Amino acid sequence: MIRRNIFSQGDEQFRLEVAAFLDGEIAPRYASWVEAGRVPREAWRKAGDAGLLCRTAPRSHGGRAASFLESVVIAEELGKRRFSGFLTFLQSDIVAPYFVRLATDEQKAAFLPGLCSGEKVGAIAMTEPRSGSEVAQMRTTISKADGTFVLNGHKTHISNGFTADVVLVAGRTDATAPDGDARLSLLIVETGQKGVKRSPIAKSGMQALDTCELIFQDCEVPKTRLLGAEGQGLLYLFTFLGLERLMLAIYAQASAIAILRELILFCHGRKTSTGTILDHQTTYSRLADLYSDCCVNQAFIDTCIVEQMQGRHDPRSSSIAKLRASEVLKSIALLAIQFRGAQGISGETGERATQDMIDSCVQSIWGGASEVLRDAIGKSLVNCV
Repeated sequence: MIRRNIFSQGDEQFRLEVAAFLDGEIAPRYASWVEAGRVPREAWRKAGDAGLLCRTAPRSHGGRAASFLESVVIAEELGKRRFSGFLTFLQSDIVAPYFVRLATDEQKAAFLPGLCSGEKVGAIAMTEPRSGSEVAQMRTTISKADGTFVLNGHKTHISNGFTADVVLVAGRTDATAPDGDARLSLLIVETGQKGVKRSPIAKSGMQALDTCELIFQDCEVPKTRLLGAEGQGLLYLFTFLGLERLMLAIYAQASAIAILRELILFCHGRKTSTGTILDHQTTYSRLADLYSDCCVNQAFIDTCIVEQMQGRHDPRSSSIAKLRASEVLKSIALLAIQFRGAQGISGETGERATQDMIDSCVQSIWGGASEVLRDAIGKSLVNCV
């Protein structure tokens, strides 16, 4: 639907393999996962067996040392199918890179093989009830006692959090520092240990995505579970946040194109007294605008992908990509209901269309709400002058 030139023949062959796995193993079971509100562990193990987890991780720790383009292919195939509950890139390209880049050899050996195989599920806990994703305003504290770290705090809306075996938790190392000046650190927390309480969160959007609250009460974490350097957590979070937002943009873009393609086919097949819905100027003009937006977004996202592969990380570009992709997705999802009329709100077609609309709203919130992204982009403009 949109011409691209960043993928090799090998990448496209891998795409077919990913599609076959998703259609054969995930699609037949996905509806039951929506009802359950989470994906079963067996699905993670099957993805690991198929080599679809943490492919860019080194072979020495269970990965495939693959190109970042293979991560892109997986995220796009998930986005096409809107399998929002089985977002393997949350583990592969958001959690795992922290271990690859920051962990000690002992930490890598303890956790990376399990994340790659699907035997372990990982999550990252930043968001809090009061501060949301404003990491500098965190209230979670990390203190020291008897040779250990003691973790206290409340995290919310943590994706994969209820299933997770290991969670990267961000907290204030110096609780006495004034707001905005907090020194943050990252801890590797195993969820089965004492002092960790989890509660699932029911949602109307992305219903199969395991989402929970995490409460830490005098949770003792060995000093060997400090990830990276103490007090450098804010730097780490901002460094990896660019990759997180790029992955979310890739997923949103793939979803937008899939929904737009389905809508165009519907309009072409829906007969009216003068032809089809697609023959009306108001229809094809609006579709032309959104298709043009998708083309521009794809070109920009592909540029970000290439820069990511070359080791050039630009948080502002990732924020722009995520902002534009999620906002255009929301516009397409809304139009998909409007142009279908009564079919957009009833029956199986309506159920799909309304769920796409709700899920698109989630995507304009997670990983940094659109308002937060606009604020970050706007404040960075002085550096462009």
